[in-house]
Amino acid sequence: MEKLNGIDLVCIAVDNRTEEDFSGSIFTQYSEDAVRFDSSKDMLNKLDELYDEWGFPEASEKPRSFLFRRLNPEGGVQPENPKKRLVNMAKEVKSRDVSGDKGRLATFHVLTEMRQHSSWQGKALWVEKEEKIEFLSVLDLLFFIDDALKTS
Repeated sequence: MEKLNGIDLVCIAVDNRTEEDFSGSIFTQYSEDAVRFDSSKDMLNKLDELYDEWGFPEASEKPRSFLFRRLNPEGGVQPENPKKRLVNMAKEVKSRDVSGDKGRLATFHVLTEMRQHSSWQGKALWVEKEEKIEFLSVLDLLFFIDDALKTS
């Protein structure tokens, strides 16, 4: 059986599909809890938030803001929320095998290796058909998932 391995491997379990979109759950190696998503856009936003929280893969471009940081009561600048560094988390938390997590319609394992040029690059595996691709953008990944859902 084809497998992907990596520190940031996630499982995308697709449970429902309409003509326009799909929904399901995201599973990680570091939590028993599923992250529900209601649309492909919601899935991408939640994965991006997860990658930001992990600090991995590091985004090559940071969002800019004109908002000022709040001052703490002592008058200094309040520190930003620290990221859960994935490398440290992987040492502290026993990782779980996501291969048991399945979607009703289809299951995809996604290994995002880089986040460059305002997009993602990595590998994806359609578990049921053992079909693997290397994607160079989020759009490539979405086309792969959409094509798989059309044929399943």
